[in-house]
Amino acid sequence: MPHWTPSALSNRMKFVGIIVLALVVRGGVVLSNLDQFDQDPDAYRVIAETLSQTRVFGLPATIDPGNGTVLSAKPTAFRPPLYPYLLSWLTVDHHVHRVLVGLLHLGLGVLTAVCTLSIASRLIDGGRYSRASILAAVLVIIDPILLQQSTLVMTETIAAALATLCVWFWVCRWMPSPTLAKALIFAVLLALAYLCRPTFLVWAVLMLPAILFSTQICWIRRLACTFSAVTIMVLVVGLWTVRNQIAVGHPVWATSHGGYTLLLANNPSFYDYLRHGKFGEAWDAEPFLETYQHRFQGDPTSESFWQTDWSDPTAELPPARSLSEHEDDQWSYQAAKATIAREPSMFVWSCFVRLGRLWSPMPHHVAGRSWPPIVIVTLYYLAFWFATIVGLYRIGRVVLAPSWWAIIALVITLSAVHSIYWSNLRMRSPMIPSLAVIAAAGFVRPRIIKPLLVDQDAD
Repeated sequence: MPHWTPSALSNRMKFVGIIVLALVVRGGVVLSNLDQFDQDPDAYRVIAETLSQTRVFGLPATIDPGNGTVLSAKPTAFRPPLYPYLLSWLTVDHHVHRVLVGLLHLGLGVLTAVCTLSIASRLIDGGRYSRASILAAVLVIIDPILLQQSTLVMTETIAAALATLCVWFWVCRWMPSPTLAKALIFAVLLALAYLCRPTFLVWAVLMLPAILFSTQICWIRRLACTFSAVTIMVLVVGLWTVRNQIAVGHPVWATSHGGYTLLLANNPSFYDYLRHGKFGEAWDAEPFLETYQHRFQGDPTSESFWQTDWSDPTAELPPARSLSEHEDDQWSYQAAKATIAREPSMFVWSCFVRLGRLWSPMPHHVAGRSWPPIVIVTLYYLAFWFATIVGLYRIGRVVLAPSWWAIIALVITLSAVHSIYWSNLRMRSPMIPSLAVIAAAGFVRPRIIKPLLVDQDAD
């Protein structure tokens, strides 16, 4: 039998305690909101069920009117593939079962919490599960955004888990003892994150070259590790792109939904809201959505298209065009680029607004959302951001050490991408666990923070 020291036994008990707490809190939230898993706000569920019934990653083309079975499918690149593929395995009679989705999200939530515990232990608690690392895990377990998103068939839960798993592997496995095998595993984890959200490809671009400078192993080994990891990433991106070329007729490397996300963030209606809206007032997207519904009937690059009253029954409307999925996506890209070109100064201002929304402590007050939860969430995140600032001060220049680069690069990636594309509070879900590590150092003074700019425990 293994001989456990009191310190090791204490660490194991704390580790198990975090798992139990995550199961209780996340499990309770999931169990009380099982009905929400029957909804499909982002079409992941319908793609998964289509895949389960037809073995085609696509959307329904023909459906049996008798029992609703999908008879044929149209291949799509509308969403990244990882999450729908996972959901397709959670079907009963070819329909995604809400209990199985709940169990998946519960498992991902537990994984996120224990990875956060280990990251914090390594970075701010000297390898122990002390107060700071335990608090970091608890902050992840009770985070309002992560709790809410864990009850929806959306990618925030799996994206947060994959991002945290990548950070954990970088901090707790790669940095202490880098090897070629670990470089390959890290690349696979980054590739899975990319297949969950294409945004993570930007993170991979920042992370993979860092292998060259993150350790003190010889240059030949570093070059071999970097080249191998980059090869894995290029292979995965290439396979998804080739699949889309074959299936949808265009080499889509991300999704055919990016244009809409860019247009949602850069359209005349939203710019008018930024110009005339009151502070704290939510944008009414109905005028934009009404115009967007008529996107096949005009020139989206012209200002007159967005000024047309499409709801006027007496208006003479041009005939609708037929656009492929890829053409529809490009339509949105061109419309967004035209809006940006007409108002470059407003585009710059909108970037700052979107960045502020990404980091905002306060959710917007919209229909169906009462003030008490808004106040509670706002107070929570005000305390969280204050602790993060204090934590950064306590950590100091150690945050420049290579072991912290995965967290810093993730923050840079999400901030840069979502300052241009559509942004709100939930878009920061993947970096909440990493930020919880810093916030924990602000709430509780860490036991140990080594004042090193270069990690010196590598071979």
